[in-house]
Amino acid sequence: QSIASSTAWTLIASIRMLTRRTARHCHG
Repeated sequence: QSIASSTAWTLIASIRMLTRRTARHCHG
């Protein structure tokens, strides 16, 4: 469970970063 939780958190962080980058790029 610990590993799964860590992986999920990492995934969420990556997705958030990606979304931020995409939003920033779109906004210019």
